[in-house]
Amino acid sequence: MKHPCEIVVVDILPVVRKELSIELIKVHKMTMADVARLFKVSGTAVSQYVNGIRGDSDLIENSPFNGKFMEAIATSAEKLANKKSDIAKELCHICAIVKEMGIIEHIYGNNKDEIPVSECKNCPLDNI
Repeated sequence: MKHPCEIVVVDILPVVRKELSIELIKVHKMTMADVARLFKVSGTAVSQYVNGIRGDSDLIENSPFNGKFMEAIATSAEKLANKKSDIAKELCHICAIVKEMGIIEHIYGNNKDEIPVSECKNCPLDNI
């Protein structure tokens, strides 16, 4: 049985990192090295996000939630590029949006083996 946070880490976080990387590089003209430092990952990881080796997922890209998800990515990238926030706050913000939108339920279709997101009330950052 996966906890909603596990679902986020395994299935959603790589997509978030991929889309943030692309947005920061293409729109905000950051280098891969800048993004790697910001994310505290290797330059190779960022290269893999940008080139579709990591973080590709039809689960979000082909979902009815993609538009709102990409709006959240653009907003977070803007804050990160302008140093008005940090990566931890933006990842938590996007996680909260993902839970609110219902992406996790969409992905898992309320599988009885999964803990419903509505029961995931212990995230300390949901009330930020």
